[in-house]
Amino acid sequence: MDKVRGLLPAKGQAMFDDIVFQRVLGASSHIRMIGDMFLMLAEKAREEEMEPKQLREELKAVGDFFRRTRGEASQAVSNGIGIMLLKMGLSEWDELGLEEVTKRTCTAVEYYAKQSEKDISAVIQYAVGIAGYMKRIMVFDYSSTVNSFLKELGREAEGIEVYIPESRSINGGYAFVPAALEAGMTIHFIPDAAIMYFLKTCDGAFFGAETLYADGTVYNTTGSDIVGLVCRTFNIPLYVLTPMIKLDLRPIRGFQRELVVNDLQERFAEIGFKKDEMEQVDFRCPELLPIEGKYIDGIITELGIIPAGALYQTAIEYGRKLMLGEGEQ
Repeated sequence: MDKVRGLLPAKGQAMFDDIVFQRVLGASSHIRMIGDMFLMLAEKAREEEMEPKQLREELKAVGDFFRRTRGEASQAVSNGIGIMLLKMGLSEWDELGLEEVTKRTCTAVEYYAKQSEKDISAVIQYAVGIAGYMKRIMVFDYSSTVNSFLKELGREAEGIEVYIPESRSINGGYAFVPAALEAGMTIHFIPDAAIMYFLKTCDGAFFGAETLYADGTVYNTTGSDIVGLVCRTFNIPLYVLTPMIKLDLRPIRGFQRELVVNDLQERFAEIGFKKDEMEQVDFRCPELLPIEGKYIDGIITELGIIPAGALYQTAIEYGRKLMLGEGEQ
């Protein structure tokens, strides 16, 4: 890790740490930050008059690191990095000069940023269309896409009440509060244990996804499964906001995902555990869990609001384009 981190300038190292130590949340934010790191490497290459081969190796080192680490929890991160590196055309760099390869690096990052912004904007507009008829909603666990959705919903609709569970396993609830306040919403901040009590009074629930499967299953922070179960039990519509970039097609070839497990010892130390007690208690908890499509009314993507059970064909077609590097310019 230190070797890869050392390739970056000071500002890039701060971004690196923000991702690794979860100081900044959200796959979309992380992909943008990794793109910024690529730009910093290109700028460093110009300043040092670096050989194209060395820049290529540094870009791949940073990209591969985040694919192995952050990409294990979020397929979007792996896909986003892959798209940027593919657009750079790294295999052609042996025949190119420094000016051309740095230009290609910047163009690839800019391409992904513009396409991502366009896709997320469409997701938000579709979500606002659904939520605009609701008076009470619940959002679970921080997602930059859901956060933007709250801001836009506040501009389009009045009198919205939003219930925000704390999402304690990663403290992913509070991050919604500033946006909801800015949007003029009435906010109810609740403990995770109260999800069922309050969700029964809501018109709908919304959360993001770290990863999307072709069968309509999504992976999201621990606690999302509880939201799904309560929604199904009490016939409350549940919508998942996610651009298609988060699609993972590996399960259709037999891939079995391993749970990412975090040690929450430091988080719970503040409760009042004594040192000897801390040493004897297990604080491990999965970071992400699967929510099957049967719990989800609609997956809101840039392609529209797709019933979870009807996603498969759309996913296969999107995956084909992703592998070929196709997309709007």
